[in-house]
Amino acid sequence: MPGLRTGWLWVLAVVGLGCAGAPRPPATYAQSFDTVWNSCRHNPALCVGEGAVVQVPRAVEVAVLVAVARAVLDEDTRRAVEQVLKECADLARSEVLIREHGGRSPTKEECNEVVSHNARGEPVTRAMKWGTAMHQVALECSRQRLDTVVPGRFSLEPTYRYDRRIPETKYVPQEEVNALLREGRGAQLKGTLVPDVVIHQGDPLQAQSVYDLKFPCSDVSNPPNWRAMPEPGSPPGTAPSQKDFYMKALGLGAQQVWRIAPWFGVLE
Repeated sequence: MPGLRTGWLWVLAVVGLGCAGAPRPPATYAQSFDTVWNSCRHNPALCVGEGAVVQVPRAVEVAVLVAVARAVLDEDTRRAVEQVLKECADLARSEVLIREHGGRSPTKEECNEVVSHNARGEPVTRAMKWGTAMHQVALECSRQRLDTVVPGRFSLEPTYRYDRRIPETKYVPQEEVNALLREGRGAQLKGTLVPDVVIHQGDPLQAQSVYDLKFPCSDVSNPPNWRAMPEPGSPPGTAPSQKDFYMKALGLGAQQVWRIAPWFGVLE
């Protein structure tokens, strides 16, 4: 996977389709339905057409993360939130496969099949295309249902810039994200952190829990892993994961950052 790069802002690694650097062979990433979704969010300017990401409108002021004590999500609310997310993930996989594949689970070969190319001419596999669709369905389902569980206390795909040198985390309002995309400056979003679902206290920087949707393609016998994000010069196998970065950037503990996958439900 690409390494981290240093500049004004410490930039996180971008993975999969539409990323800077040399493209990876489809066989190395096509088995995860969430690949194209995550990479397009990190560098939206490079993903158009079938691989394009639909951004969710939000209106929250920019703020800077400071070291403050924050309330832990109470157990009943956490269970209600996670039940919604599990059901939405299951619904998304089923709905997309019924619509696109007759309801059948795809084979490894079908997942790896190239069905189009992105703006840079890089291959878009069937798994990538379906992964984008599954994320869209799951997020819209989550939006509708979480609004009754934690109204005003959740954000879908909030965008954060994290500078570990200070350390400091800034929330990027959706209006700014949309403006960068309209002006063809989507590359400036490269490296931002964009978790799928953040439960908070009314401000995305007051996060209480974070959830990332993971959609395995053909291999549904093993739970999907967090994506590793190596730093330059880091020895193999020592790279921090997405979870590590979410924890550091948002000041959360290990029991506040989770994966959500169809069939498997909530995973650490």
